[in-house]
Amino acid sequence: MRRFKLGVLGNPVAHSRSPEIHQQFAAASGISLSYEKVLVPDGTFSSVASDFLDSGFGFNITLPCKRDAWQFVDEVSKRANQAEAVNTISRTADDKLRGDNTDGPGLVNDLVQNLGWPLADRKILVIGAGGAVSGVLASLLAEGPGVLHVTNRTFEKAQKLEQKFAGATAIALDQLQESYDLVINGTSAGLSQQDLEIPGSVITGKTHCYDMIYGPGTTRFNQWCLKQAECDVADGLGMLVEQAALAFMIWFGGQVNTAPDTQAVIETIRNTLD
Repeated sequence: MRRFKLGVLGNPVAHSRSPEIHQQFAAASGISLSYEKVLVPDGTFSSVASDFLDSGFGFNITLPCKRDAWQFVDEVSKRANQAEAVNTISRTADDKLRGDNTDGPGLVNDLVQNLGWPLADRKILVIGAGGAVSGVLASLLAEGPGVLHVTNRTFEKAQKLEQKFAGATAIALDQLQESYDLVINGTSAGLSQQDLEIPGSVITGKTHCYDMIYGPGTTRFNQWCLKQAECDVADGLGMLVEQAALAFMIWFGGQVNTAPDTQAVIETIRNTLD
C-alpha cells in the first residue's frame, strides 16, 4: 500500500491539531498516511515548500504563510484567488501545483450542518478584516444573507473588504447599534487576552455568536457574548475539522467513497483540549 506524505506548513506550527485530524480521516478511509508539522522560518516559504514537495503528496498551510502559498502555486481556485490566500496545495493530473482555500466552506459547513444556524436572509456581523475574514467572506455571501456587515478597529481595512467582496458592507465600530442574527469574531484578540471594542447592543438572546478561534472551555469572546445575553455560542474547532475534511477530499476524493465523519473527529479533539 502506498504511504502518502502530507504536512502543515506555518509559523508557529507546534500547536497544530492537523496531524491528529488527518490521521483519523485516513484511518477511517483505509489510507496509509504520514502527516508532519513543518516550521517555516520568516522569508523561507518557497524553499521549505519545494523541499517538502520533493517527497510530499501535498500540504496544508497555516498562518502566516497563506498568502505566500497563493503566490507559490501554478493555478488557484476562484475562492482562494479572491481571498489571496491558500490553505491547501495539491498536485493536478499533469503535475501542476494547485492552491485552494477550504476555510470559507469549512466555516459554512460548521455553521449550517453542525450547528444548524441558517445563513440565508440573516443579518450577519463579521468582526475583523485580516486574512481569516478575507478567507471566509465569499462563502458566507454565497449563502445569501440579508445583510453582511464587516467591522474592524481600523475602518479602512473593512472598507477594502467591502470593495473586494460584493454584498459585504463596512461599518465603523462607533456606528454599531442594531442587533444581529449572527456575530462572527474573525480576530485573534482573545488569544492575547484582549477584549473587542464593540457595543453589547449587537447581541440579544436570539443572536448566534461564533468565535473562529478555539480552546479549552469557552473563549474570551464567547464569554463576553454570554454576559450580554443568554445567546447560543460556538468556537472554531468545528470549522478547523470541516476545512480539513474538505482538504482531505481534495487529495483523496478519487480514492474514497464518502467524505470523512467530521462529528467523530470534532468530539475526539474536543475531549483532548487542555
